[in-house]
Amino acid sequence: MEKDRVRISALLDLYGAALSERQRDVLELYYNDDLSLAEIAEDTGITRQGVRDAIVKGEKELTAWEEKLGFLARTGRIRAVAESIAAEASMAGNKAICDLSARLLGEI
Repeated sequence: MEKDRVRISALLDLYGAALSERQRDVLELYYNDDLSLAEIAEDTGITRQGVRDAIVKGEKELTAWEEKLGFLARTGRIRAVAESIAAEASMAGNKAICDLSARLLGEI
């Protein structure tokens, strides 16, 4: 469950601008601010069911964008390669490569 929350939050960061303002706001409140459906309904003035519907629809749209574009998966693969390079450079004592890989990891 927590892994799904982190994934949706990451997808929201990547593709949130493609959602409607209402969907984006509701998803941010739910996933990033950790508010309950009832709290979001009260804050936004929509029904609890309306909040749930916006979350489900937004999740589907974010997942569809990831299936089409694959930025989150690609970022994960790049991170794994950068971590591998950093480990190899560290074992070899190559500070310059360690620094570069650390910079790369900081950008991901």
